[in-house]
Parts: sequence; structure tokens; C-alpha cells
Amino acid sequence: METIYKRRSIRRYIEKEIAKEDLLKLVKAGMQAPSAHNQKPYEFIIVTKRKTLDKLSETGLYCHMLKYAHAAIVIISEANKEKTPYWQADCGAVAENILLEATDMKIGSCWIGEYPNKEKTDKVKEILQIPKDYEVFATISLGYTEQEKEPNNNYYEEKIHIEKF
Repeated sequence: METIYKRRSIRRYIEKEIAKEDLLKLVKAGMQAPSAHNQKPYEFIIVTKRKTLDKLSETGLYCHMLKYAHAAIVIISEANKEKTPYWQADCGAVAENILLEATDMKIGSCWIGEYPNKEKTDKVKEILQIPKDYEVFATISLGYTEQEKEPNNNYYEEKIHIEKF
């Protein structure tokens, strides 16, 4: 539970590269997420080149942290609604696993939601040469940070209903 409470969105990073093995460890953590009907409709693009991260930082209003990131993991899916109707839920679980593992590894991270914004996803597809029949779900911005942020208190009793609304 400690990792869950420590997880925060980190948008500023220090000058320290993330090892390839650590990036693969994050992707492996993502793959441990539950998947509806065990379809596992996700794939990943790991981005570490500064020029590409800079281009991705310009794909939308809330992507600026990629200018400072040392890596990003882009979660994509061959989003066939008939074959994999729950691909968004599966990709969401994958993203959360990556965020939690990054927190556990003391790597700062931030979830950048692209789907269902077609303008944003089309820009990411163009930059990363993603085939048309794939959807971009989200990008996870990654980098080390100088200091940990205090955990949020996201417990709101008024949001809990027992037995009925």
C-alpha cells in the first residue's frame, strides 16, 4: 500500500538517464496488469531520444513535461472493438502498473492521456510512425526527481456508498 500512497504525478526531472533495464522492468510491470479475457491488446513504444521527446512534448497542452523527461513509454493498442472491446480498460490497468512500479523504483512519472483526443493521437502516431489501425492510449513521462512530493490524501468519505446510492 505504501507505493500506492506515495505515487504522484511528477513533471520536472533532473539530468539523469534511466537505464534500459529499468525501462524494460517498467514495461514488464505493465504487462502484469489484468486483462479482460486475457486478450492483452497492448503494445509499447519506449522513447529515449531527446529530439523525439521534444516533438512529443508539442502534441498537446498537457505534454510539456516530456521536454524535461529522459524517457517515455507510449501505450498503444490494435483497438479492434469486436476482438478486444475492453482495450481501454486493459491499457488503463497497464498504465497504473507502470506508474506504481516507477514510484517503487524512485523514478518520477506522469500519465499523459491522449485517447480519445484524435488530434493528439494523430500527432503521436505521425511522430512515432504508428500504423493507422492502432490507437494511442497514453504516454507515461519518466525521469528522476530531486525530491519526493508528499503523498496526496485522496480519501473522500462522501464518495462511498454502501449497498445502494
